[in-house]
Amino acid sequence: MAEPKSIHDEPMPLDMDNRDPNNLNEHVRVLFEDAFGEPEGSHSIEGVWGASFKTYRGVKSCCYILLSLLCGCPLAFCWALQFAWLQCCHIWCIGPCLRLWNMNLTCMKLFWGSCVHCMCDPCYEAYGLCLSFIRVQMKNG
Repeated sequence: MAEPKSIHDEPMPLDMDNRDPNNLNEHVRVLFEDAFGEPEGSHSIEGVWGASFKTYRGVKSCCYILLSLLCGCPLAFCWALQFAWLQCCHIWCIGPCLRLWNMNLTCMKLFWGSCVHCMCDPCYEAYGLCLSFIRVQMKNG
């Protein structure tokens, strides 16, 4: 009988419409209206404003497509290597090292706690006995 599949067995389907579902790059979204605005009293001719809009959108779109065409796959390859290396380091080096560190610190914590209790508890108990005989009384006015 086959083992049940976990959620990690199947990759998420690629959403070609919503390409930034986690809003990772909202800070680099620059529409024409985000960069340009003509206040009252400083309007250019409608044709210039419309042509500027079309020029901005067209140049930005074409340049982005060209740059992503040239750089997208090579950079995706480089970032995949980087993240794979980082995962490998965390799984095979950092995780076991942290586990070892925590195991050793647990032993040190027990040892140090015993030492502190052995040295300090008798003093605190003696102070507590001495101070336990102090009585505070309030006098009524």
